[in-house]
Amino acid sequence: MNKIIFRVFLFAAFTMVVSGCKKEDPFSKDYDINLPAALVSSISDDKPFVGDTITLTWENLLTAQTVSIGAYNFEIVDKQDNSIKVVVPRIIDAGFITVMNAYKRSFTTEVSLKPQFFPAVVTSWPAEIQRGKAFILKGENIDLIKEVKVNGKLSSIVGSATPTQASYATSGIELGETATIEVTPKAGEKQSSASLPVIAPIDTYLPQQTIMLWDFETPPATTEGWGGSPFTASNGPGFFGKEYKVVSPAGNAWNGCYIRLTNDNGGSGFDLSAFSKPYITFLVNTNGKKGYVNPAITIAGTESDKHFTGQGGQYSDNYMIQTQGWEWRSYDLAAMGWSDIIGKLDKIDMWFRGGNVSETDEFEIALDQVMITDGPLTPTVSWDCESAHGTEWSIVATGSAGLLGYNQGANYAHITGVSDGWNTKLGQASWTVPALSTTDYSNGIWINFLLNTGNKEGYFQFDFGQGWMHFTGSQGYGDDYKFVPTQNQWVWRSIKIAPGQGDLANFDPSQEFTMGIQLYGGNLAAGTAMEVNVDYFVFTTVPLDPNLAPE
Repeated sequence: MNKIIFRVFLFAAFTMVVSGCKKEDPFSKDYDINLPAALVSSISDDKPFVGDTITLTWENLLTAQTVSIGAYNFEIVDKQDNSIKVVVPRIIDAGFITVMNAYKRSFTTEVSLKPQFFPAVVTSWPAEIQRGKAFILKGENIDLIKEVKVNGKLSSIVGSATPTQASYATSGIELGETATIEVTPKAGEKQSSASLPVIAPIDTYLPQQTIMLWDFETPPATTEGWGGSPFTASNGPGFFGKEYKVVSPAGNAWNGCYIRLTNDNGGSGFDLSAFSKPYITFLVNTNGKKGYVNPAITIAGTESDKHFTGQGGQYSDNYMIQTQGWEWRSYDLAAMGWSDIIGKLDKIDMWFRGGNVSETDEFEIALDQVMITDGPLTPTVSWDCESAHGTEWSIVATGSAGLLGYNQGANYAHITGVSDGWNTKLGQASWTVPALSTTDYSNGIWINFLLNTGNKEGYFQFDFGQGWMHFTGSQGYGDDYKFVPTQNQWVWRSIKIAPGQGDLANFDPSQEFTMGIQLYGGNLAAGTAMEVNVDYFVFTTVPLDPNLAPE
């Protein structure tokens, strides 16, 4: 056990000695305050690995509020009067530990903590570098990289690193015809890429992970609006699971705001530094009436709100939204006026307000699935599973089988069977899909659907008429020609497809095509009981699944 002596900084000490010179601190007025020196008797490990839990032992610790080394805060997992357990953050430097208590008294160790790091290993280098654009490194403990250089010049990180990947910039670095990336980890050996071709930047990008702001499965955090007429807010059944709806007998025009949704991501804000084209995307329904919302975003402590005015002509908005049912909407946040949107956001609000809904109009608007997407959604619904396509798949009413989570609409498709591996096709369904515009889908095509294997296992393959598509671990879900069991939960699958490549070499989505699903046992052992439930097949230009990290 390591003996550590703490230095105590008591700012009130001088005024307590020199009587009558200055007023005492407000919290000490009229009281005799006993602030003894905090003595550390031991630290469980002064050379821990990042992510380890360590125990510090001393006195008077129930008032401790933060434990840190410089700007790096430890997570406090347990506090007692004479001990405290903390988790060593993955991103940290060696240094002296400082404890700040509820009275803003700080105690700093005289012995330095020396965290140990796991080796960072790059397992996937980019195939090429686009001049001036960021590139992605993938591997193990990527967030523990110390520095990255391109042709000997230091490259800055874009956004935040994760243990499996990080983006690095090339802007400001002169590149020739080729480039070499050198990685220096905090622990482990240096690594260098092969000589990579440098190409001109192209107008496509890999969308970043979709951020779910509100899915309304639990009541959202709200703050009061101002002015306006009486209203009712409800959190009832929506397009997927639950919606958030505001109704009022009369619009309040621009006289006030009914109510605001607020999301600051638990105080962490949102980092859009790695995004290429941040959009706010959501489902909206006014049920034939008129309603309005608009986003407000706080950046560097300053809040500003912008408006929906048609977004380049694809919508009929004019500071007012009117629909006959649910519609997907995607709005370019930079085009709305946030020129500094690619960066760190403190929080995002949605203001329910009258806008151009006059006081003679009944006000109604409902939202669902409010997200930040890296580009517009551009949805093309393929099969909503409200009615059958094929005889083997049953159409089942939502809620009738006790499946957990949410699906879409009143029905979903269901099939059961017993696996015979690849020998027998147990069921199929097929339908026609309209042509997907090469302009709208120029940045990529994702097929998204909701999946639930109940408490069994299951598998099927896609048939695009001109080629098959299977589900493998490379798509980010761990499937291996059999679905990872969903444990009775509805889950998203968002899969990027590559027309013209591999098994889809002859698939041309720019023409009307037939697609389907064919149930096989796949890699399931023969005799395995199977169940597959699916819903809402939709093509998009960005992944719908907020849990899917970028490739």
